[in-house]
Amino acid sequence: MSGMSDENNKQVDVPPTGKSPDHTKQVWLGMGLLALLHLLLFLFPVAFFLIGIAQIIYLLPALLIFHKKSGIVQGLLLGAGITFLLNATCFGLVLTGNFSL
Repeated sequence: MSGMSDENNKQVDVPPTGKSPDHTKQVWLGMGLLALLHLLLFLFPVAFFLIGIAQIIYLLPALLIFHKKSGIVQGLLLGAGITFLLNATCFGLVLTGNFSL
């Protein structure tokens, strides 16, 4: 026996990745922030047809503002990627004639 109690043997909860415990919350916060920014497109309905360009206009300043919070930046970029993929899919469906407006 080492003579140490269980209280002394407890380790501090440190994530193995070295990221803060609220990193996942920050990622979701970043995706929610991008969703709110997407809602701004309702002020300019024509922007929905040019969502790729419109998204760059408000995504770049958001990335610059939150550049020190890696979780929020990751969330913003994940949301931008999802938006890009949905936009490309819808464009492809309309272009091929499988979906008509």
